[in-house]
Amino acid sequence: MDEKDRTDHEVALGGAALAPGDHLCVFHRGRAERDRLLVPFLTEGMRAGDAVFYLAAEGERKHFRERLAHDGDLLLTEPENGHLRDGEFAPDALFAMLDGWAQRKLGTGDHPVGRIAGDMSWAAPRLGSALINALLAEEAAVTAWGEGLPLVVLCFYDLDLFGGDLIVPLIKAHPKVWTAGMLVENPYYLSSAEIGHHADSERSMPS
Repeated sequence: MDEKDRTDHEVALGGAALAPGDHLCVFHRGRAERDRLLVPFLTEGMRAGDAVFYLAAEGERKHFRERLAHDGDLLLTEPENGHLRDGEFAPDALFAMLDGWAQRKLGTGDHPVGRIAGDMSWAAPRLGSALINALLAEEAAVTAWGEGLPLVVLCFYDLDLFGGDLIVPLIKAHPKVWTAGMLVENPYYLSSAEIGHHADSERSMPS
């Protein structure tokens, strides 16, 4: 594989071209719709020689590899060793894991692109105002972290599990959104600094 092939191959979601540094919020309904997007994204990455990391839903780790049509460099973990530690959201531990993986995989030149996908269904039974604020901060930080890397990050949110209390703020935390079968440049996107300022303002408002 020559250098051009290693760096210029297409990364796509549902036929829409993505660019290194992209961080998408992918809205879907049910696992079947998720898989129509997720499985090709992961499989095509493995076929192209990308480093692939899937933060799977609970119970998927054992059999998920069998659904992919290609072998390759895939790291797969379930929520307890991904987003969670001892059942609680642990963004610092998650970031340390993601950054360590990226440094190992993308810093050597062995992989043209990194692909990260995360199923966010673990958050549904734990959702409350504190977790919503923590998720927004984490999503904004992922956007800032990935901008300088040859990396595409997808976060899958099932609209059958999450309502407007999370979805509306989430839209603001992603520069691009996949919704209703389309990739949308998000005019409502807020940077991590803007999200932090907005959260501080809300906390300071009288009840």
